[in-house]
Amino acid sequence: MDKPNIIKMVTGRVKWFNQFKGYGFVEIDGINEDVFLHFSVIDKAGIKRTNNGDVILCNIVPSHKGYQVTEIIELIQPVKYETEDGTMEDVEATMKWFNPSKGFGFAQLDSGEDVFIHANLLRKHKLETIEHSRRIRITVHHTNFGYEAVDLVTVLPPER
Repeated sequence: MDKPNIIKMVTGRVKWFNQFKGYGFVEIDGINEDVFLHFSVIDKAGIKRTNNGDVILCNIVPSHKGYQVTEIIELIQPVKYETEDGTMEDVEATMKWFNPSKGFGFAQLDSGEDVFIHANLLRKHKLETIEHSRRIRITVHHTNFGYEAVDLVTVLPPER
């Protein structure tokens, strides 16, 4: 950086982050040292979890200990991968909420776990939304972020 204490917006890749220690480091092209990332910066950005390899747009500033991330502007490319054995299963769930303007929502399995539902899945079935409390049958798989719906089998009729 040209001037000390000047904030610079950059794109970086999370090198590693330890949720229990509350910190990690980001690699940024053109900077020959790892950039410190504290959990408070992630929390302030509303990000629930950071994984190794995530690409972030952030502000950094030099400090007496080296560079540090002061703000995460956007999680550009989260790393998502299937966990366990990668199997998919059809399950029933109850729709918690869906926001078409945000492009996603969540359903809840009977076990209490949340399932992420993306707008593309609804569009595939020519739906704009699924109302709150509606029972649905979905195909899910498990990722490092939790359960994700990969197909909508059916929207069940309302109970009478």
